[in-house]
Amino acid sequence: MSAGSPLASLRDVPVTVVGGYLGSGKTTLINGWLRDTPRPDWAVLVNDLGTLAIDADRLRSHHGRVLELSGGCLCCSLRDGLGEALLALAQLPQPPAHVVIETSGMAIPERIAAQVPLHGLRLERLLLVVDLERIDSLWHDPWVGDLVQRQFQGVDWLQLSKADRLADATAERRRQWLRRQLEQRPGGVAPATADDPHLARSDHWLQERPLSREELGRWAAALGPEVLRLKGEVWLREHPEGPVRVDGGGGQLELAEAPSGPWPSSLRRQGRLVVISRAGAEPPRWPLANDR
Repeated sequence: MSAGSPLASLRDVPVTVVGGYLGSGKTTLINGWLRDTPRPDWAVLVNDLGTLAIDADRLRSHHGRVLELSGGCLCCSLRDGLGEALLALAQLPQPPAHVVIETSGMAIPERIAAQVPLHGLRLERLLLVVDLERIDSLWHDPWVGDLVQRQFQGVDWLQLSKADRLADATAERRRQWLRRQLEQRPGGVAPATADDPHLARSDHWLQERPLSREELGRWAAALGPEVLRLKGEVWLREHPEGPVRVDGGGGQLELAEAPSGPWPSSLRRQGRLVVISRAGAEPPRWPLANDR
C-alpha cells in the first residue's frame, strides 16, 4: 500500500474477525469486550443479516464508532462493503488501534479474513464463537451442517459459549467431542478454546533473516504451555525459493515440506509468524532475537 493510498492510515492495524453460526453469541461476546474494558480506540464493523440492525444497535449502546456493512451476508458483499467501511475509518482524525469485524452467522469467516490483508491491514486472529449447547445437532444437521463445519476453516481461536446451560460433565463431553472432530480434519490441529470472554494475547513476528528447520523446531519445542497456537510462513535456509507454511498448537508443530509458492519479489523475502497465547502471558522469544 502506497503512502498516497486512501487507506494508508490503516496500514498494519490489527484486525480480529469474529464468526459463528446464527445465535452463537458473537454480539454478546463483543459487547462484553467493550463493556468490561473501555476501548475507545477500537472500531467495530457489524454485518446484519436482514433489514433490522439489531446487533448494531446493541453494539452502539457501548461504542460510538460502529459501521454497518451493507448488502446482507458479508461473504457476498465483502469487497464493496468492507472497503467502504474502512474508507470511513481512514478518514477519522485518529485511526483505530484495533478493528473487530463481526461476520454474518451464515458467512464463512475464513473468506472474510482472507480479504483483510488485501486492504493493507493485518489479520491478528480469526475467532469462531461456538454454541456448545447446540454444536452437536448443528454439526449433523442435514441443511446447515456443511456450513457449520466449514466455518471452522482457518480459525485460530474457539470461544465456547452457553456452556453454563449444560451440566459440567455434559459440557466437558461436548468439548472433547468437538476437539476429536477437528483433529480428524485435514491438518489435524484443533484451535485453542476458551469459555471466558477475554481475548488471548497475540504477538506478530517479521522474520528478516533465514533460519533452518532445526532452529525452528528447537524454538517451537521450547515454547511453554501458555502458547496456544502459532501459524504463518517462514523463510528457511533449506528452501530459499519461497515461504514455507507453519502451523502448530498443543505442543505440535506442522511444517510444510515445500514452499507454498515463490516470493513476491526476490528482494522482499520476509517470514511472518503469529503466536497466540493465554491472556496475560509474557511475549514469546522469537527464533532470531534481532528480528521484530
